[in-house]
Amino acid sequence: MRLKIFTADNMQAALTKVRETLGDDAIIINSHEEDGKVSVTAAMEAPAPKISPRKARKPKPQKAPVQKSLRDLEHADHVETVNLSYFLAHHGINKVMTDRMLETAASFDEDNNINALAKSLDLMFHFSPINNDYQNRPIMLVGPPGVGKTVTAAKLTSQAVLSGKPVRLINTDTIRTGGTAQLNGYAEVLKTTVIEVSEPGLLTPAIDTNKQPEELVIIDTMGYNPFDRHEMAELHQFITAYDVEPILVIAAGTDPLEAREISQTYANLGVRRFIATRLDVARRYASLLVVAEANNMNFAGVGITPYLAKGIEQVDALSLAKLLTRVDDRKIFSPVIEDDDLIIDDMESEIP
Repeated sequence: MRLKIFTADNMQAALTKVRETLGDDAIIINSHEEDGKVSVTAAMEAPAPKISPRKARKPKPQKAPVQKSLRDLEHADHVETVNLSYFLAHHGINKVMTDRMLETAASFDEDNNINALAKSLDLMFHFSPINNDYQNRPIMLVGPPGVGKTVTAAKLTSQAVLSGKPVRLINTDTIRTGGTAQLNGYAEVLKTTVIEVSEPGLLTPAIDTNKQPEELVIIDTMGYNPFDRHEMAELHQFITAYDVEPILVIAAGTDPLEAREISQTYANLGVRRFIATRLDVARRYASLLVVAEANNMNFAGVGITPYLAKGIEQVDALSLAKLLTRVDDRKIFSPVIEDDDLIIDDMESEIP
């Protein structure tokens, strides 16, 4: 509000000055006469400041949630809120390793916990996947009985055949009839043959005879008891008979302490990589981390299904993190008991 005093000889003249100066909207605050003059104090509301309207920025269009599937939305929420402690405890990972993994994961500025866990795994473990690039050095699959070496050999052979690579499949397990028949059956499906080697001295000619430059050589061995010195000595003779890379095959779900001792034995034979099998029939993978940590072995691949077409899948830190944070529902089969059976059982229980 602006105030101003107007002086004139009379009231009429003073009001005229007010009107001329401030306009018809002027407000008379006070008036008085003194020494034959009339003074009028008038005011006028200050005009509101002019504000130029600012155009609001148009919001950037965002994809509506309905453009994602319900599974995608649930997965996004799972990724951000996943409780790493819960999943690591589920797999039976020991406290020392769990604390190290969680502390390392927490040190990364990540939007979701799975990526943080992946970075932690990448620092703690080594990954060296098997590709179809071992033409210069044959691979020999070794491990305890019943871990899936023969199926793994068939899967690797299948991958090589599907990639158009020539492959040579050698079997040193000539004692176990069932194992030889199983591998021959796989080879027949893959339209290849199996060369049987009964002793270490025959391994070199089996590999070198008529070998093509790009030919991949896969050697399946008998399941050797890692706690039997005589059996391990025999395996050592096969490994040292030729410049091969021995790769440990171990089943997921193995007791972690057993897995540590088994891997230690094979590490002493020069094993530096391992393939984990039977992930589809195991729900706890602590043994895999123990094998990788205890003897500094590299993850070479995983077998998730028994089907040859699926092959041996490559694994890296991110895929391992996803495996560790995926817990399938446990489904236990219970046979349905018919009512008639219940009646018969009741009758039998009443017989003295």
